[in-house]
Amino acid sequence: MRSVVVGVDHRQPDLPRRAASLVQSLGGSLVEIVCLWVDETAVTEPNGFAVSVDPDIVVSDDRYAADVLDGLNRSMADVGLPWSAVRGAGDPARELARVADEVSAAMIVIGARRAGLRGWATSMVGGTVAGHLVHDQRRPVVVLPEHPLGGEEPA
Repeated sequence: MRSVVVGVDHRQPDLPRRAASLVQSLGGSLVEIVCLWVDETAVTEPNGFAVSVDPDIVVSDDRYAADVLDGLNRSMADVGLPWSAVRGAGDPARELARVADEVSAAMIVIGARRAGLRGWATSMVGGTVAGHLVHDQRRPVVVLPEHPLGGEEPA
C-alpha cells in the first residue's frame, strides 16, 4: 500500500479530506493517508519525545493535540481510505520530508500559505513550507488552494 503524507493545519481542517478526494479522483484506492501536524513551538529530544519550548503551550498542549485529533476523526470519518495521524515537532517542511521518507510516500500534500499581511511576512522572513519542500524534495509536492475553484471537490 502506498502512502500520501498530508500536512495538517488547524486553519485548514478540511485539507486531509480534500487530499483524500484528490487521491481517489486519481484512482488511488490502495493508498493510506498519513496526516501529519507539526508543533512548531516544540523540539525533539534525543529520546524521541517532543517538548514545547513555549511555556504557555505546555499547559494546553495535550488539549490542543486532542482537538487536532478530534477534528481529524470528524473530517476523515467516511472518507473511504485508511488514514493515520502523526505528530511532529519543529520545522514543518523538515518533518513532512522526514515522515514521507519513513513511509515511502508517493507524494506530499499541503495547503497553500495563508493570505494577508501575516502570510506575506512569514514567507518573506523564512519562506513557505511549500517553497522549502519543492526545492528539497525528491517526491511530488501538491499544494491545494485554500478555496477550490467553484467551491467543489474533485469528482
